Amino acid sequence: MDIPFELRLTLRRGSVYYFEHRELDSPAPHYFIVLNHSPLTQQVVLMSVFTSKVENQKRRIRRANLPPETLIEISPQDYAELTKESCVNCNKVFTKSLAELAQLHPEMKKKPLDLSSELLERILKGVEASPLVSEEEKKLIRPS
Repeated sequence: MDIPFELRLTLRRGSVYYFEHRELDSPAPHYFIVLNHSPLTQQVVLMSVFTSKVENQKRRIRRANLPPETLIEISPQDYAELTKESCVNCNKVFTKSLAELAQLHPEMKKKPLDLSSELLERILKGVEASPLVSEEEKKLIRPS
């Protein structure tokens, strides 16, 4: 598989990319966070997404009786690329193969700032706590 050089240089845990994803309700691009422990050596890249619909996500989590630690609220002070209060619903993750990311690469915009280790750790713990994320997906974020 031919992975573009720039993607090889930037694809790591905590990297944030901005792109459209057809599985989202909105056709607008979103910020996606790479969660894999070692994304370049794994065939599938696991990502979570920022959303600014914080109240909707809170209601969803309460309605579904999901653990509160699976919703991570993030402000622009926590991550400077954001323009408004946002959150990551750790119960919903997205997977892309390296080949799919390579094809999508021309439309993806790598954000200059990666997530802080503290914020990334909160998201990883939220994914681990989620009863909706499969064990196979959780294995992608654990050290080998």
